[in-house]
Amino acid sequence: MATDQRAPILKAFQDALLSRRFEERVIQLSMAGEIPATLHPGAGQEVCQAAAIAALGAEDKVLYGHRGICYMVARGTPLTAILADIAGREGGTNRGKGGVMHIVDVPHGVLGESGTLGGGFVIAAGVGMALKRFGRGQVVVHFFGDGTSNRGTFHESLNWAAVKKLPVIFFCENNGWAVSVPSTVSHAVPDISARAHGYGVPGVLVDGNDAFAVHEVMSEAVARARRGEGPTLIEAKVTRMFGHYIGDRQPYRPDAAEAATRDPLPGFRQAVLDAGILDAAAIERLEQECAARVDEAVEAVRAAPLLDLELALTDAYA
Repeated sequence: MATDQRAPILKAFQDALLSRRFEERVIQLSMAGEIPATLHPGAGQEVCQAAAIAALGAEDKVLYGHRGICYMVARGTPLTAILADIAGREGGTNRGKGGVMHIVDVPHGVLGESGTLGGGFVIAAGVGMALKRFGRGQVVVHFFGDGTSNRGTFHESLNWAAVKKLPVIFFCENNGWAVSVPSTVSHAVPDISARAHGYGVPGVLVDGNDAFAVHEVMSEAVARARRGEGPTLIEAKVTRMFGHYIGDRQPYRPDAAEAATRDPLPGFRQAVLDAGILDAAAIERLEQECAARVDEAVEAVRAAPLLDLELALTDAYA
């Protein structure tokens, strides 16, 4: 491990652990009927998400996919704001306008998610054009899934970003499933990263369960974008441990039971121990801290007032 990886890997571990514990509580609250069951669980992919975001600077921008909440957690969006968006209570980022899939936290560089799958590619290209014009060395990363890479906007945006050498990183989290459609029946090539070569940009394949490797390739892509050399397409092979949504029994998925056992978080914990970044006592303290932060967020949101129904009539432009 490079010495300059220690701090970002520590942050990635903290973010991944907090995100997992927070998501587990959200699922419990949803199953109990206390809040809407609108979350698409990200368990199994938060290690990859946190490690990639740890390579960004405070001024960089993120457009996220709809699987999980680690994107926002890793960027510093308060847990109370995320949970309020899910619960439909005051204190969130969008006051009930978009729920958990459309959190926008501009001060932390979280620019949200398109209302249509594939729409984020075009937004990322537009943000990249703006950042290039600003000339401050900022980059934008767009996270998306394997199924979304089949949309025409993926190809159009990657081509335009390549032509204009935009500081955009296209980050594909390939978990092998587009809702209930396996990638084996929707892709003619096994690796989405191979598509990059048709646009003259680097296509990098990485094990999404290896936080150190993800951080390394992401750091290289960020550095390349900052130098004005254009976009990179990164494909991380990851595991979707649970269903597409809370309560999805996955009858379409023959490996559902086995997938739930392929949790990368214990491996990340062991890697952090082996690298001497934290010892077992420090990790236990971190677990306790995460539990306390989740408890505090839940109680704060429970005490927050429900959103006024009249808000549905505001911010309407058509």
